[in-house]
Amino acid sequence: MILTLAGVAICVAIFFASKYFKQKVAIRLLAESLTSRTSILTHSKEFRGVNENWELLIQELNRLIEDVNSLSRKSSGQLNQIETTLGSLQEGVVIVDRDNYILLVNNALTKIFPSMTDRVGQRIESGMGSSEFLDFVWDVKKGRGPAKREIEIRNGQNEIWLDVTAARLSEALEGNGPWFLFVLHDTTRQKLLERARKHFVANASHELKTPVSVIKGYSETLVTDHETMPVEDRNRFISTIFRHAERLALLINDLLSLSRLESNSPSFDWSESDILPWIREIAADYRSNPRKVGLQVDTAFAEDLKAPVRFDVLKLRQVFDNLVENASKYSPDNGHISIGARIRGAELLIWVQDEGVGVPEEDLGRIFERFYRVDKGRSRETGGTGLGLSIVKHIVEWHDGHVWAENAEEGGLKVVFGLPILSLSASSNLISGTKSEAV
Repeated sequence: MILTLAGVAICVAIFFASKYFKQKVAIRLLAESLTSRTSILTHSKEFRGVNENWELLIQELNRLIEDVNSLSRKSSGQLNQIETTLGSLQEGVVIVDRDNYILLVNNALTKIFPSMTDRVGQRIESGMGSSEFLDFVWDVKKGRGPAKREIEIRNGQNEIWLDVTAARLSEALEGNGPWFLFVLHDTTRQKLLERARKHFVANASHELKTPVSVIKGYSETLVTDHETMPVEDRNRFISTIFRHAERLALLINDLLSLSRLESNSPSFDWSESDILPWIREIAADYRSNPRKVGLQVDTAFAEDLKAPVRFDVLKLRQVFDNLVENASKYSPDNGHISIGARIRGAELLIWVQDEGVGVPEEDLGRIFERFYRVDKGRSRETGGTGLGLSIVKHIVEWHDGHVWAENAEEGGLKVVFGLPILSLSASSNLISGTKSEAV
């Protein structure tokens, strides 16, 4: 009897235990199905014998999974179509959902904002740090204001201007609430060109106004009082008119030169040869005809240094004329100007260095701008047009080179420009003198 009761108890325990473990397995399978979004097979052995409530739950979960998968397929297809359409645009494109999660970013946007790379699936605030743009996103989603706005973004010393246009995508495209599309057109280059144009017009007008005013004033005096004016005053007036007329002619010539260099196809007469013997010749010309009394012009590169480059003789002579002229203005009496060169990698670096006071660090990056002057009063006294270094920059860039300025450790300003070397026929790139190593 006892054995019989024990057997019954064991059978009951096995029955409830198997039912418990079956339900536990079923719950685990439900969780895995929801995670993987795959339908549950109700006739599988794990669900045999479960009650009707379990069957209803499984059916509802299957329907929910199918709806989610359908929406996901629909959203993915729509995003693929949109990405195919907008991916090749030059304008930046970003699509966000109702919760500001990023659904799509095209390549053009990541070029403007590298921080937006691999941001799909994250909130837009994590990649776009502009509060002005985020305010615009918020206003668009709330239906406030126009769907277009000009936005300026500052990143350190850099400025980016954007024309941003927004659109709310139609209900037919909405899988997880309304989507919002933002198209960002980068207008930075146009803004900088417009700013440069305004500065150029203002500066050119100011530079031209001075000699014109002087010529006009002195000539009016001569016309009115030439019969009664002493000869000495008359000669002084004529000399002043002539001097300012020359300055006006220089300004006009430099403006014309700059205009030609900024055109799409300026006239160049190219030649390919070792440039260093030619530099030695023009240095000798400067020594025999110094820009200032007592001024010395020397070369600072090894005699056996060879560097064949492609260059225009007249245009590059204009570069040296402007650089030596500029150096002579700021060199002390009986000063020294050094023309140096050395090879760095696949380019030839050439520089002109004076023994003046140099340029403040904050002005070094701007001295190649048109009409930019570090010391405005002194520059006008020395007769400069303010266009020489700008002309230098354009000529060097047409030679596929680059130019910059730096303050030499031993004092003075060093203007350096690099030209690509056609071939290296000499292995030596040593330069004589300590000044050459400072580049």
